[in-house]
Amino acid sequence: MICSYYFPPTKTVATVRIYNFHVEAQKHFAGVFGLTTSNRQLFEKDHFPLDDNAVANTVEVWTYDLRTFLSKKNNASTSINEGVKENRIVKFITKLAYSFPFNLILADGALTFILGGFFKGKKMIKENKMEVIFSSFKPYSNHLICYLLKRWNPQLIWIADFRDLHVDEIRGNVYFPKLQHWFNRKILKKADVVTTVSEGLTKNLSAYHANIYVLRNAISSAIAPAIETPFFEKFSISYTGSIYANLRSAELLMKALQTLIAQGKIDKEKIQLNYAGKEEAIWMQWINDFGLQKINVTHGITSMQEAKMIQQKSQINLLLSWASENQQGILTAKFYEYIAAQNPILLIIKGSKDFEFEKIFDELNAGIVAYDHDDYQKVVEDFILKYYQEWLENGTITRPIKREALQQFRWDDQMEKFLNYLEKQV
Repeated sequence: MICSYYFPPTKTVATVRIYNFHVEAQKHFAGVFGLTTSNRQLFEKDHFPLDDNAVANTVEVWTYDLRTFLSKKNNASTSINEGVKENRIVKFITKLAYSFPFNLILADGALTFILGGFFKGKKMIKENKMEVIFSSFKPYSNHLICYLLKRWNPQLIWIADFRDLHVDEIRGNVYFPKLQHWFNRKILKKADVVTTVSEGLTKNLSAYHANIYVLRNAISSAIAPAIETPFFEKFSISYTGSIYANLRSAELLMKALQTLIAQGKIDKEKIQLNYAGKEEAIWMQWINDFGLQKINVTHGITSMQEAKMIQQKSQINLLLSWASENQQGILTAKFYEYIAAQNPILLIIKGSKDFEFEKIFDELNAGIVAYDHDDYQKVVEDFILKYYQEWLENGTITRPIKREALQQFRWDDQMEKFLNYLEKQV
């Protein structure tokens, strides 16, 4: 049973991991069931094709939480605009909602989902003789449901998954961090294995559990053998996704483009910057700061399929992340969309070195990893010019990613290795 507040067809990046885990689990288990919130009827939808059995085996738990309340005044959304997040009251409530014990009331799901999920989960487990339960943070309510189910039936195999850290030192996202660590140790003690998306995050999670497994996000097992989508008519650099204020920055790219255009190395009539996402105000601030209005194209909020099309049609895809000395491995789900598109990736990391990201880029020949300071501006300029000049000469570019290396980044490969590991553990 997969317990997740965000479940297909809910439109959020969290759903992508749950969806792919669900699809691959169906290949290995006699039955795969979903336990989710009734709020998914309120959320924006995206295209996640599930077969009839998957739909029939998904049970909704009646939920009334803060998101339900807000949806009565506005359209329910799984994300909050960055401008709204910067409001002091919103920041206070958001941080409080991440923190025990307030997350039992304020966070997604809250007590209605936790208690309802426990009782419905018990019934599903009895009726279908389930042996394995899987929950993924965030929200924390997913883990709390499985914690209660594991206490009720210790024979269950509980996989507790972390897409992100509950206590994030860079974002400073909780109050009373020592108390939060204590709760995590107490709750996760019941899990059989804790999974996460990168080696970097295992350093933090190992304080809670001895058995940590890296189950990366990955690309679809059904990825086409070659990408044949034609490029945009203009040389295009694109960013699709969220911008986390003060954590990510595209200013290094903007500065490099401003310089290349000023020096006449790039014709501003032949290049465009694409942005698709909900933080247009932040993006436009960068555009205005560097005088790049004439080459900018904004697409607004798009569907997952539309975003992937932009990625495939772009000569370079921009990826933004962050890192610190104590916290690395922020391998965003967007990265896996980008490698599936197979076009060069320009990764700009704000903060310290991220050796895990660098190693993966080397293995795949995915592009370049740059860091958000002036020492890397020339590196970024050279990277852009390399593909711009190739495009001018040939009307296209060479897709650099090593296709043979992509196999280890496919969901079927990831899942097979994980289940082999799990079998040995339990």
